Amino acid sequence: MWGDFAFQSTGTNTPNLFGFLDTTDVQGINTSIHWSHRFNQRWSLNAGYQFSRLATRVTPYWENRENVSGDAGITGNNQDPMNWGPPALSFSSGVAGLSDGESAFDRNRTDGWSYSMLWNRDHHNITFGTDVRRQQFNYLSQQNPRGTFTFTGAATQGTVNGVAAGGSDLADFLLGIPDTSSIAFGNPDKYFRENVYDAYITDDWRINPQLTVNAGGRWEYGAPITELQNRLVNLDITPGYAAVAPVLATDPVGPLTGERYPNSLIRPDKRVVEPRIGIAWRPISGSSVVVRAGYGIYSDTSVYQTIALQMAQQAPLSKSLSVENSAACPLTLANGFNTCPAITPDGFAIDPNFRVGYVQTWHLKVQRDLPGSLQLTATYLGIKGTRGVQEFLPNTFPIGAVNPCPACPAGFSYLTSNGNSTREAGQVQLRRRLHNGLTATVEYTFSKSIDDDSAIGGQGASTATQNTPQNAFGFGPAASSGASANSLTIAQNWLDLRAERGLSPFDQRHLLNVQFQYTTGMGLGGKTLLSGWKGALFKEWTFLTVISAGSGLPQTPSFLATVPGTGVTGTIRPDYTGAPLYAAPAGLFLNPAAYTAPLPGQWGNAGRDSIIGPAQFSLDAAIRRTFRLHDRFNLDFALDSTNLLNHVTFTSWNTTINSAQFGLPLAWNQMRQVQASLRLRF
Repeated sequence: MWGDFAFQSTGTNTPNLFGFLDTTDVQGINTSIHWSHRFNQRWSLNAGYQFSRLATRVTPYWENRENVSGDAGITGNNQDPMNWGPPALSFSSGVAGLSDGESAFDRNRTDGWSYSMLWNRDHHNITFGTDVRRQQFNYLSQQNPRGTFTFTGAATQGTVNGVAAGGSDLADFLLGIPDTSSIAFGNPDKYFRENVYDAYITDDWRINPQLTVNAGGRWEYGAPITELQNRLVNLDITPGYAAVAPVLATDPVGPLTGERYPNSLIRPDKRVVEPRIGIAWRPISGSSVVVRAGYGIYSDTSVYQTIALQMAQQAPLSKSLSVENSAACPLTLANGFNTCPAITPDGFAIDPNFRVGYVQTWHLKVQRDLPGSLQLTATYLGIKGTRGVQEFLPNTFPIGAVNPCPACPAGFSYLTSNGNSTREAGQVQLRRRLHNGLTATVEYTFSKSIDDDSAIGGQGASTATQNTPQNAFGFGPAASSGASANSLTIAQNWLDLRAERGLSPFDQRHLLNVQFQYTTGMGLGGKTLLSGWKGALFKEWTFLTVISAGSGLPQTPSFLATVPGTGVTGTIRPDYTGAPLYAAPAGLFLNPAAYTAPLPGQWGNAGRDSIIGPAQFSLDAAIRRTFRLHDRFNLDFALDSTNLLNHVTFTSWNTTINSAQFGLPLAWNQMRQVQASLRLRF
């Protein structure tokens, strides 16, 4: 029997452009206890219990300091002292917006139990077991309590040939007329609960010295999240989205359809079976050539946390509005967060038969040793994602079109799991094994990824599913995972989701990684025999350098406007004129003539993620050494530098065509940072 215990406590100060200093304090505990027992030479047992707790406290600058919104005469947003501060201001032209962090006190806890048995016989090593996790996500936070104003220039624009033109977002701000506003607060304390189960079996079958097969399967079930006091809301929807009404977990019966839901308001998906197989084969006995291949299915059971947060932050549990400036409901800075007869509260709905997304991965790797301590590896990797998350706005229509169904409800988003994605990659790696203190790796990857959802389970593309063929193995206990808050892309045309198919946001066609490490005083040529004070001064210094260079990431051209009747800004794409996009005039990186505003009554035909962003480059370096002070004491010294050359690399362009900043850099890497540290270990 053995166990471990770890405690962490960190504090971070985050200043923003306007000097607001937000603080984040994190405290966490991780502990576990394990017990193993060998019954005989063939049978052994492993059991364990794991406990983790993480508390995160975010304190914005204005919390309990000054009620900026209230002093400015802004009404309708949250006036609790923990949410004091200014509303967020967003400008379409690239003018720096105003924002401050949101107050939050989140406490997450996981209790996990694991059990596995190992049986070996002849050439077989069979492992089977099960895991159970009880997860608690306790939040004290609001989604958007101070509210957001968006300025697009709509209030000061004119028209050219019937198409909106001109206008200044800054002028709209000075007039106090936002184009849209949004607010979401209420139901601040949320107590989510989720159970996760899995069972697995794998056989590590060593057929002969040249061939090993690792095969098995896994069943995994993550129950939809429930709230301790049943404070969740979904929408009960009639066929064709003709009518909607909220359905609460406290009374989970649809008021329109009479359909009965579980108290999670999402039906469980227990059909997640994940077969996996991997082989390692040495085709020529005595040769260094090794062939590895694998196939596996991996599901996303962490999807429900992000969804539950949205279900808990809508009417009637909270005030949630997205308002468009109109004659029926004119907006000002003072009343932008108040309801009027023309406004329908925001709604969020998820398909009650939502299925958990999964990816199929397969890879083939050939590895061979070369002279000079070199090793060459060539890899092919394929990924197929199924049941990815798609989000759209039912009953919406293009600007300038006649509403085809005035009686149909709008202003709500709908989440389904009908998306698909593919990624294929070829990779060549040349590695120098550690010899005379020197090791290095050069790796080039050529890949392409296409999807119509941009996310599997709302989590985006993780490194694990992109680049790691080793993940075709592994049938053991899964690590506890939380949800990512990655934003989903809302489809432009809810009646044509196929038009969303395009390059994935993480698609990087070319990527070159170079890693170099040298440690002094190793090998005869590296002066390993050097002694005395010279040896003590020279030996055991490690120098590390990492270089990464790659092509740009895809970006979506956008036409900043409000989808009629929703108060949602920014989901519309422009028309592509056919002009060369990258033949930009002096001072720009993109050609403004390549796009134009969509024709009245039509959606824009420009593709999602059809612009390739700027090429990427980074160079980081470090120097490290461990000084052995005593048998039990060691002093670690490290000097780390990011962006060592202090080279400016743009990371994205401004792709909003009705912005004066279109075609200019929108973001860039951080300047050089150098950090020195000393750590005493005993």
